[in-house]
Amino acid sequence: MKIGILTFHTPINYGAALQAFALQKYLKAKYPQASVKNIDFKTEQHIKEYNILIPFRRNVLLYLYKQFFVLLRYPSLKRRKHRFENFIKEEFKLTERFRTEEELLQNMPVFDHYIVGSDQVFHPNYKYLEAFYFNFTKNNAKKTAYAPSFGISSFEKISDDRIKLFLEDFDHLSCRESDGANYISSLLNKDVPVVLDPIFLLSDQQWEEMSSGPLVDEKYIFIYDLNGGYDLLKIANKISKETGLKIVCQTQSADHFYKNCTQIYDSGPREFISLIKNAEYVVTDSFHGTAFSVLFNKKQFIYVARPHAAGRIRSIMAISNITERIIENGNADNFNYLDKKNLNTSNRDNLNKLIESSKAYLSQSLN
Repeated sequence: MKIGILTFHTPINYGAALQAFALQKYLKAKYPQASVKNIDFKTEQHIKEYNILIPFRRNVLLYLYKQFFVLLRYPSLKRRKHRFENFIKEEFKLTERFRTEEELLQNMPVFDHYIVGSDQVFHPNYKYLEAFYFNFTKNNAKKTAYAPSFGISSFEKISDDRIKLFLEDFDHLSCRESDGANYISSLLNKDVPVVLDPIFLLSDQQWEEMSSGPLVDEKYIFIYDLNGGYDLLKIANKISKETGLKIVCQTQSADHFYKNCTQIYDSGPREFISLIKNAEYVVTDSFHGTAFSVLFNKKQFIYVARPHAAGRIRSIMAISNITERIIENGNADNFNYLDKKNLNTSNRDNLNKLIESSKAYLSQSLN
């Protein structure tokens, strides 16, 4: 059996790289005789988006401001990029590279089974949407969507007819969030299961084995910041004040600078796992930051920085029965650690049931 996976696997983005790694690793272990490859669809635009140096912008002052911090932290950012590149080289089996959607549509390698997902591969604003709906397979291969995400909570502005046309050709459909599953169900008039992000297909022990060693010598609070900014630091500072714990912060942007914390700019995927696994607390606004904190059963506080895109975070928190650990947008100032310090961590019973049903969905699809 030959299995081809199409997802976001190459950006300098922890969640994208790790979910792609997890699905390929799980399938290879489950079907050792199969050929399992990620389809290497990587346009020049994809590469430019993750260049270390920032492209010129019309707002000259903003450009100079951001470029200053990039140059200041260039050695760390370059080290981070190399760590991602090495991770992809060491852990992934890839097809030849496709640089444009036209190349992919015209020269797609033949597989017995195509899998799209996970991550926001069905986002309606994505430029290469046709490719990620596999609107090109001409043989009798099976098509499965595993834990795709639309990346939105409101579906009012989506072109239903176009999406329906793409989805009808799939043999097996699932979604990572209940909002997306309900949307597909309403379009196709069929049940669509919610399955977990691929990171949950691997055990916490498997993740520990692939992570780097501890990076911090003392107990700490870990901030992983995508869009939360200083609100995340406010929350972490309140925890630190009561616990005396050090704050370690990692952001996606070189120009983010926070006082009273140790900032890390050079971690690759292995280091990212280590930082979450070894933290006492995790404070984040990221879906995959949330997911790994749940997987490692951490004390976490999850900030809703972007309410319109928070469905995926709310979904995994609800599954784990820890929605009270969510801090709504604008409420960082009102956060009281003493009121929340004794809250439960994740409910593994619910999570384990969904892990098993997610694995069963994959098995049924491939068998």
